[in-house]
Amino acid sequence: MQRITITLRYFAQIRETTGKKEEQIVLDKGNSVSDALGKLYDIYGEKFYQYVFNGNKPKEELTFLVNGQAVNNLNKRNLKEGDVLAILPPISGG
Repeated sequence: MQRITITLRYFAQIRETTGKKEEQIVLDKGNSVSDALGKLYDIYGEKFYQYVFNGNKPKEELTFLVNGQAVNNLNKRNLKEGDVLAILPPISGG
């Protein structure tokens, strides 16, 4: 199986959970955004899971961007070498 390296960018509470602003992880070629989130759960455990997931689905209030574009279906968006996946918290304003 071929491998790819992607960059992850974290913001707000997820940055506190991981202790990192950015990191790279290696995935199998053809892995989706959901697969990447599963790998992050394996690395960071329950605290990561509770922040990102509601049951077995990612929380709707989070935004997932691949190369700056919002991803609506995390299972269908496959990642490729060099992609940048950002996990953004809810946007608040007033």
